[in-house]
Amino acid sequence: MKNLYLIASLLASPIIFSQSIVNIENLRYSGELGEFKSVGISLNGSRGNEDRDDYKLNLSFTKNNEDIESLLTFNHAERTKGDALEDKSSFFHGRLLFKSDNLFDYEVYLQSSKNPFQSYKKRDLFGIGLRFDLNEMSKIGLSLLHENEQSLEGINKKTGRVNLYLYKKIKLKNSNFFSASLFYQPSLNEFSSDYKVSALMALNIPLSEKILFEIQVSSALDNDPPDISKKSNHSFTTNFRYVF
Repeated sequence: MKNLYLIASLLASPIIFSQSIVNIENLRYSGELGEFKSVGISLNGSRGNEDRDDYKLNLSFTKNNEDIESLLTFNHAERTKGDALEDKSSFFHGRLLFKSDNLFDYEVYLQSSKNPFQSYKKRDLFGIGLRFDLNEMSKIGLSLLHENEQSLEGINKKTGRVNLYLYKKIKLKNSNFFSASLFYQPSLNEFSSDYKVSALMALNIPLSEKILFEIQVSSALDNDPPDISKKSNHSFTTNFRYVF
């Protein structure tokens, strides 16, 4: 089974580029077999008192068989004012899940991101852990990860963390569904003072067999943020997804 998605934002805002949470679960096609491809483009612009353009490109590839589920996803964003590039960010995530006959599966993942909108120059992490399928609608992940973070001021910080992941999907009327993802990532050495928490909630409304309207709200908390950035970050996005 092969799908190609073209994602277009209807009410995009520059705040989407500060979003630290990527909806990995919707890209995994967990439990389905085959290859799944997607490409998304978000555009936002203004003219008049200020000429500004924001661009965001998303690419993903998923390949699942009876033994292994794999995912690669990448996005790149740029913010321009007039003819000048103000800033840009990028995000890459790769993941392998190895199926087993136990109550859990094994997975390994790596991630690299550059996001000046959140006041860090680069954040790389590598993790390995377990994923529990409670049922078709609920998932739990537990892993250990190593994080290497560099702030805009050049401060490097390496941290070992626990990563607890919860996912819940709720079916609504007329094929609509609501999904929620929660991540809790405390430091192994400073469990109570250095932790990251992030949440993503999405309402998905199919308008036809090929068009899906999606509303996303996300929040992120970093209790030990880089440099002088704020601890919390919030975003709201609305998207149209076209399937063909």
